[in-house]
Amino acid sequence: MREAMHDTRDELLSRALHAAVVMLLLTSVHHAYGAYVYATLWRLHVVIVAGLTALALWGAAHVVRHRPAGLARTIATVTFCLVDFIMPVAGIGLFEGGYNHLLKNALYFGGASPQVMTRLFPPPAYELPGDWFFEGTGILQFVVGAFAAYRLYRFTRDGMHPPR
Repeated sequence: MREAMHDTRDELLSRALHAAVVMLLLTSVHHAYGAYVYATLWRLHVVIVAGLTALALWGAAHVVRHRPAGLARTIATVTFCLVDFIMPVAGIGLFEGGYNHLLKNALYFGGASPQVMTRLFPPPAYELPGDWFFEGTGILQFVVGAFAAYRLYRFTRDGMHPPR
């Protein structure tokens, strides 16, 4: 097994990109399914946003891999890190997976009152747990988000400043 300190910048970048893309694919499936099951077509906008986010991440990663050290690569690296953190890690993983699903299910199955549930998760933006696939993929976003956060952390820690 290869030691982590021997991972190249490109390997760490690829791992961060792959984790982010898995998150974006998962959230696309989750929201498309939710749009169908709950007849809330407005959820489909997430599929478009996820696709655009994936393109932005891929484009930034491409520049990071193929440009020599300099301003373009620095801007692409910062762009990659910010977009990855804002969308797959924080926006989807923490908020969508953590708050919208993990916390909602914990409170619901833990016996929270209907008033608390309605106050924290007001309809029609939120659905009370009732569909195992929707809630399962929702909670899975938190898990994948944690993995994506770790991959991004490894890239920022070891990939942006390789050993000399």
